[in-house]
Amino acid sequence: MVQVQERLQILLEGDVITSKASEMAAEAADRMGDQAPQAQLDMLITHLATALTRMERGEELEPPPEVLFNEVAQSPYLSNAKEEISWLEDRLGKTLPEEEQKFLQIHYVSIFQELGGE
Repeated sequence: MVQVQERLQILLEGDVITSKASEMAAEAADRMGDQAPQAQLDMLITHLATALTRMERGEELEPPPEVLFNEVAQSPYLSNAKEEISWLEDRLGKTLPEEEQKFLQIHYVSIFQELGGE
């Protein structure tokens, strides 16, 4: 978890992310627990914090390439990913744009696959 905090602090100090985005990303990392693979967790947290910042700043969002998402759409871990995204939306008090949901599904599925031994 120290690595996550350090990563978020660097992004925050560089004005790449907002403090609200940093807090939400840290909470999301906590939910994944200590067993989450660090590389995948780092990617998730970085994307989540920057995505939330883009939303706060009203910046344009783009979806992931369909070819990248197609495999995730077939994953048995997609429902787990959607549960985590639902938790995020509840904490934010609003629905995430579909583009960001898809990116986050990719990151979460990657983590759950690793935890599941795939």
